[in-house]
Amino acid sequence: MDWSYFDKFDAICDKYLPASGEGDTFATQIVTAVCKLVYKWYNDGDVYDNTHYMNGWCNDLSSYANWLRQYAGVKYILDNIDEVMNDAEYEQILADIADSLLDEENLAELNNKDKVGTIYKCSGPYKFIEDWGEEDDDEDYWEDEEDS
Repeated sequence: MDWSYFDKFDAICDKYLPASGEGDTFATQIVTAVCKLVYKWYNDGDVYDNTHYMNGWCNDLSSYANWLRQYAGVKYILDNIDEVMNDAEYEQILADIADSLLDEENLAELNNKDKVGTIYKCSGPYKFIEDWGEEDDDEDYWEDEEDS
C-alpha cells in the first residue's frame, strides 16, 4: 500500500479539512486527525505510538490517535499498534481508520455536531517517547573531534 490508496478520500478532505486548525465541528476534527496521521506517516515516517516495534521519526502524534480512540470509536483499530511488526501492517491500520471514518454520509451528519475536546491535547494510552540517544552520540563525536 502507498500514499495513492488515500486518493479516494480527496473529495472528503476538500470538503471537511479546514485550512488551519481542527475546525469547528466533530467532522472536521475527525478528518483533521486522520489526515494528520496519514500525512505524517507518508511524509515523515511518524507513528502515533513509538513505544512498540514501530519507531516513529520525531513528531508526537499520540494526541491525534488518543482523541480518535476516545471520541471517534476506532479503539479496536488503533489498539492493533501493539502487534504491528512492519510498515505494511502500520499502513493497514491507517487504511482501516480512513475507511472507517472518512465516509461521506457519516461525516455529513457529524458536521452538524460541535467539536469535542481538542485533537491537539488528548491523553490516553498512545505515547511518544523521544529517544535522543543516537543524536547525543553524534554530538559527543563532534565535540571529541573539536578537542583534538
